[in-house]
Amino acid sequence: MAAVALGALAVGGWAGRRSLGEAGSWAAAKWLVAAETVEGWATRLRALAATVPEGDTVERVVIPGSRSVLVVLGEEPGACAFALAAASPDGALSLTLLPPGLAVVIPGYGDFTLGDSLAFEGPGLAALTVTNALGVRVDFILPLVAGDLARAVSGPLTLDLPVALFTIESGGPVQVLGAGRQQVSPSTLETLLVTAGTGDAFEWLQRQGAAWRALLDAVAADPTAAGRLAARLPVGGQETADLLSAVAGAGDLALGALPVERVATPAGEALALSSRAEAEFVAARLGHLLLLSGERPRVEVLNGNGRIGATRVVAEAVVRRGFRVVRTDNADRFDYAATLVVAHGTEAQEAARRVAGIVGVGAVYLEEASPSPGVEVSIIVGLDIPAGEA
Repeated sequence: MAAVALGALAVGGWAGRRSLGEAGSWAAAKWLVAAETVEGWATRLRALAATVPEGDTVERVVIPGSRSVLVVLGEEPGACAFALAAASPDGALSLTLLPPGLAVVIPGYGDFTLGDSLAFEGPGLAALTVTNALGVRVDFILPLVAGDLARAVSGPLTLDLPVALFTIESGGPVQVLGAGRQQVSPSTLETLLVTAGTGDAFEWLQRQGAAWRALLDAVAADPTAAGRLAARLPVGGQETADLLSAVAGAGDLALGALPVERVATPAGEALALSSRAEAEFVAARLGHLLLLSGERPRVEVLNGNGRIGATRVVAEAVVRRGFRVVRTDNADRFDYAATLVVAHGTEAQEAARRVAGIVGVGAVYLEEASPSPGVEVSIIVGLDIPAGEA
């Protein structure tokens, strides 16, 4: 897992952090849809507008239909928190914690952590990364920055902290919060969520879980707080507030962290999805949000034109259609005139044809002699696909 390098790599590149308003608008207008193939890639891949059912009442205990909101707190990779709130058609409500240090493939950029997506583009890319990692859609994004919790939630809040928070100061470790049941201010709760502390990633997750629980209790006691949290969203604010209120007031809420395990990387220890995450947890808790049933075809996106950002738009297009981008890299050269789609083995031909339809490629090449064991489909992005268009 390499450290984030915002250099002029052809495979990646700084795309500019989106504002909060842009992130919210992007989620509501584009997330549930796939890019449509148009005449050549000289024109843009355009997203179809999302259709979100609206309820008839102001107060709802259960949100009708399947819906999700990704809450993103913070703007820096090492000081952030992620939680996915969801409501299923049968009324089941859940809040799933996503570790900031989760090792993932960021579509269009490569192997990093979920928190690193904020450094590249912001909450929108974080939502796309969640979809790529789990295969689930994100209907809305709620980006929160420092001070948003304090402005929305009245204090003090009741917190039951399982693990004390220590930070390193000039004189050594300093206890910021002790373990146990206590009253804290909203600003302290916010600090708790985004501060890793001196312990390991699992201790941070435990503290985050307690903090999210305290926040939900506060929203349940004062449902208008959900509206204040979502007030800055230009689109989808009411739907987001409704879902947060329903989750906060659920007596049988399923609250827990995504199943992860420690893995060794070149940059040190990291967290990765456990083997049962997709097989059991995602299907059971977030199955109503899955883009595809069954195993998702694995795709690698290779930059064959040398343009910064060229892989990003292609990766997003296939992820939205339910494919899983497992690798983003440079191709063997940068002078591919036309984009190529390669099926690794005859069993991958159908998936490759679907990918070809998404990116507007007429022919699919078959690799039979030495198909890749790690992917079903390869996309080599050529000069016919302009960089940065979406």
